[in-house]
Amino acid sequence: MTMLSDATTAPAPYYSQGLRARFHIDRVRLEQADVDARLNGGKCADIEYEVDEAKYRARSTARVKAGGLPTSVPDGWPTKLSGPLVWTSNSFPSEDEYVYYLTPSDKTEILAALAFFKSHNLDSQKVTKYLFPLPDLGPILSGICNDIYLGKGFYIVRGLDPDDYPLADLTAIYLGLSSYVASRRGRQDQRGSMLIHVMQRGDQSAESTLHDSIYSSDKPFHTDTVTDTLCLFTQELASSGGRSTFASAWTVYNELAATRPDLIHTLASPDWPFDTYGRDPPFYRRALMYFHDHRLITSFSRRLLVGHAPFTPRSKAIPGLTEAQAEALDAVHFIAKKHEIKPRMERGDIRFVNNLGLLHRREAFENVQGSKPRHLVRIWLNNDEGMCWNLPWPLRLAWARVFDDDFEDEGSDKRGRYWDYAPLRHPVTGRVLNTGGSCD
Repeated sequence: MTMLSDATTAPAPYYSQGLRARFHIDRVRLEQADVDARLNGGKCADIEYEVDEAKYRARSTARVKAGGLPTSVPDGWPTKLSGPLVWTSNSFPSEDEYVYYLTPSDKTEILAALAFFKSHNLDSQKVTKYLFPLPDLGPILSGICNDIYLGKGFYIVRGLDPDDYPLADLTAIYLGLSSYVASRRGRQDQRGSMLIHVMQRGDQSAESTLHDSIYSSDKPFHTDTVTDTLCLFTQELASSGGRSTFASAWTVYNELAATRPDLIHTLASPDWPFDTYGRDPPFYRRALMYFHDHRLITSFSRRLLVGHAPFTPRSKAIPGLTEAQAEALDAVHFIAKKHEIKPRMERGDIRFVNNLGLLHRREAFENVQGSKPRHLVRIWLNNDEGMCWNLPWPLRLAWARVFDDDFEDEGSDKRGRYWDYAPLRHPVTGRVLNTGGSCD
């Protein structure tokens, strides 16, 4: 959620006092001050949230023509990646390769697990795989976990009918199933929302009508910056469109390494300015791409880098992107789009995406008036049982803020944990109050 300040109110802290001490954040900020001063004086690139292909092509042509660009990948980086995470649009001719269809016996086992969990009289968010025992389905879900972290990086569990269960039971079921892939769940905004309802606002005001029109347009490729597994539960489909598509960041890397290795240098440079939207600090810097522990990790939100006008424009008085950064950001999008896969969506789908190795986006959609609107529930998951990839320092800090901060918070720094099983709505207008920006 965007938090603004005025002349008498200090900005909300982006990091708790515990994290500041643990990661020496204030010292790092001082070390970055000289870099910020130099870069603030430069001219910023003209780039927005919506990808402009004409601007991208012109910028790319101009930079190549100017010359002087690196002609090899950074030292220590591979010239080509290999393995199951390197795939393209035609790598999976059948959806059977990435969809698990729940059987009648699976659904019976899920009901038994739900009954066992409910016998403990706990709220739905308290579910774990130990409180949701699945003796036959559990090993299958563990295999899906292996495929997320060690294989192609995505999987869909299909066959739940959201209409078959009361909301609290449905929440316990999709959280219980997801706990076999990764058990820790993270805060997705400064408020501490644990479940984000990805949907339009839905009321008829002029502001919401404009918002929903922009919201339902095509979205660029990105990652949800702070999670190793992105989990999406499909509660309702759009009347038309709205597919979630995936692309391998490893495939994108290979194409860049072969054609424009200079852009890998740009993506790996630790000077990308991420907007914190009115918090303290107002922005932070890190790379978008890392080669760490023999794995390529890609992590960025386009919204945090360029804003998303008119509702979350980039904060004023913080650095913009350079021409090289703008080209690199758009290049990732267009290469990913060339190699993307577009799985079918069904109500009740649970999608698991390796958020370190894959990129995702959403196609434009339309909700017909009178029908139920497109509605996905987003969960940020972390596997702390040895499956999450080893993270570089800047991402360890980000993960700690989202997943570890329970005992770090003090006083006014403290964030809650809010489990909104249903979307929060305005009591008068019915407007959905938190529609899930691209990420925190």
